[in-house]
Order: sequence, then C-alpha cells, then structure tokens
Amino acid sequence: SPWITPEHIQLPLTFPYTQDEAELELAWKIAAEQVAPHLSHGQDVGFICEGDISFYSTFTYLAQTLQQLYPHAKVETIPGVCSPMSAAAALGLPLTVRSQRLVILPALYSMDDLETALNTAEVVVLMKMSSVYEQIWAVLQRYGLLKTSYVVEWATHPHQKIYRDLSDRPHLPLSYFSIMVIQ
Repeated sequence: SPWITPEHIQLPLTFPYTQDEAELELAWKIAAEQVAPHLSHGQDVGFICEGDISFYSTFTYLAQTLQQLYPHAKVETIPGVCSPMSAAAALGLPLTVRSQRLVILPALYSMDDLETALNTAEVVVLMKMSSVYEQIWAVLQRYGLLKTSYVVEWATHPHQKIYRDLSDRPHLPLSYFSIMVIQ
C-alpha cells in the first residue's frame, strides 16, 4: 500500500472471529494494551479497515476498550464508505428511494431473521452471508425475490464480481467479502 511505508510500525493485533464474549473482550484488552504505549509516547496510531470504521467495524471495540482502560487516549475516526453503499454503487442502483425501509443484517445466524427482515422492509442488505448463501437462496426462492437480488463480491476492488438475478445460481462459492442486496 502506498500509505504504509517502511518507517511505519505495524502492530499485529489479533481479533478472533467468535461469538464468545469473554474471548472477544480479552482480545480487545490485549490489543488496547499493545496500542497504548505508542500513544503514551506521543505517536499516532492508525487502524485501517475495509469500509467505514464506525459501521460494524472491529475498530469500534478497540476504541471503546482503549478509552475505558486509558481515558486520556485521544481517538479520532475518519469516515469511509460502508459496504452497503459500495455495493449499491457497484450495482449502479440506488440502495433505497423515497420512503423505502432498509434493513441491514451484519451476520445471519437464523433464516427466521431473514424472513423477519423481508416482511419488514422493501430493501434488505446481508453482510457476512457467504457461509449460508444456499439457505438464503432457498428463502429468496420461496419469496419470489431471486430476480431482484444481487451479490457483490469484493466491492470496489479490482477483482470485484457482480451477480445479478440469482434465479439460476443456487450455489455460489463466495468469499467472506460478499454482500447481498435484496430489493
């Protein structure tokens, strides 16, 4: 990356992908303890992420833990473009118009949650959905929404892929960086 040069120090922070609250809190504490000495020595520390740093970002937990453990630490956030907006732009579609209701599900652990969202809003965005894509496809088929459902994989990256009209795509080998827009 042109923004990270050899004179920059890279801190390898570990954030486990788990639902175990104790494990997560420990990881956030360890990360905050790794960052704090640099701040106390007057150094700036940057946390680079995909998308917007305040939209379902791991940074949120690090910042909160850092401020809890080190109240004098100054945390400044610089906004980015969150993935639902990037996906809509890649598709060339508005995410919502007029008074359409929008539901964004950051992860899908139950198809009941998807059905509730589909019954509540005109537009539904699913993040972190690659591992349950086939189940989602079956629900969308029942609802008759496959033609107006889209998947954007690696939005805004050079190797971005777009799948429109999922009717004939019951199996897609998607990466973690996939997002679905259902209209």
